[in-house]
Amino acid sequence: MKKILVPVDGSSNSQRAVKFALEEAKHAPVSIHLMHVMAAFDDYGMMRAYISRPQGDRLMRARAADILKRAAAPLRKAKVDFETHIAGGDTEVASRIADAARRLRCNSIVMGTRGMGSLGNLVLGSVATKVIHATRIPVTLIK
Repeated sequence: MKKILVPVDGSSNSQRAVKFALEEAKHAPVSIHLMHVMAAFDDYGMMRAYISRPQGDRLMRARAADILKRAAAPLRKAKVDFETHIAGGDTEVASRIADAARRLRCNSIVMGTRGMGSLGNLVLGSVATKVIHATRIPVTLIK
């Protein structure tokens, strides 16, 4: 069975990536792995005065769960085999995605892009570009 990793961030492009993977499931048996890379709790400014780090971590985990729940809805409705994964920590997002694909033995990655174009990628870099360079499996980018 083919395994597809679909990193999601709650954006419309990542939702389109889920729909693309769902279309793949119509043509062959697949197992879809939805993954959200959780950012560290943002404690800029005075946030720490109001919310402790453990509370912030719980909020970020709840946000991640909500993003995964929304991404999983069309898969659940179509009765497609899927699992959800939350990753976090200080490691770069692209590295987390590539590591998960290796660990889960995925055959491909399907992910949304922000559509910044080649000049934006050259100057700012992008998660999608970094994932392409960090993995040996095919990466399909959805705009």
